[in-house]
Amino acid sequence: MLARDLISTVVPVLHPLDPGSRALRLMNEYHLPQLPLVLENKYLALVEEDDILDLEDPEISLENMEYNGPKPAIAENAHFYDAVRAFHELKLSVLPVISLEKEYLGVLTKDSLLAALAQYNGVKEHGGVLALDLDPRDYSLSEIARIAESNDVTLLSVNTITNPVSGRLEVLLKTNRQELHGLVATFERFNYVIKYTITEEQEEDLLKKNYDLLMNYISM
Repeated sequence: MLARDLISTVVPVLHPLDPGSRALRLMNEYHLPQLPLVLENKYLALVEEDDILDLEDPEISLENMEYNGPKPAIAENAHFYDAVRAFHELKLSVLPVISLEKEYLGVLTKDSLLAALAQYNGVKEHGGVLALDLDPRDYSLSEIARIAESNDVTLLSVNTITNPVSGRLEVLLKTNRQELHGLVATFERFNYVIKYTITEEQEEDLLKKNYDLLMNYISM
C-alpha cells in the first residue's frame, strides 16, 4: 500500500495570508496541532500550533513567520511503512503527501495509518496470537510457516521485534485459529521458546476487567 492510497483531503490547508488566529481555530476544530501551509498547490511548510501560540499578535499572517525547521513530506509512491517511520521519528500528527512534480496532494493522518496497519497485520481477522522468543540466527520463516501448516494453521501476519537489550528476536504470529495448544506443542517439540499466546477470549476477558475497573472508579 502506497502513500497515495491513504491520502486524506478532509484536513484543511493554511494559506500564507491566513492570520495565526485562523490556523489555531482550524487546529482546534480538527484536533490537530499541525497543518500544512500551501500556496498555489505547492507545499511550503508544516505549521506548528506552539509556534503560533508564541506569536505576540495572533492576527499576524503566516507568511510573516519564520520556518527554519524541517518540512516533512512524503512522496506519493512511497510505501506507508516509510510514513509510519516518519510519524514516529518526527512526532507528527499529519504528514503531507507530494506528487513527483512536488505538488501538494493531501495528508496522511494517524487514523489512516492505523487502519492500514490493522489491515496488514490481520487485526480485523479472527484468530489467536503466538509469540516466539529466539536468537536471530535461528530465525527461519520457512520453517515457522511449515510448522504452522503442519497443524493446519494459516499465518495471517508475521512481525518481528528485536529486543535492544538482549538482542533476541520476538516473532509475533497472528493465526486464523483460536485453539493453539497443538501448534504450541509442535513449536516446543522443535525447541522453540513460546513467549506468550493470546486468544480473542483472553482479549475479551481483559477488556471486561478493564471496563469493570473503570466503572468501579467512576462510582467512587
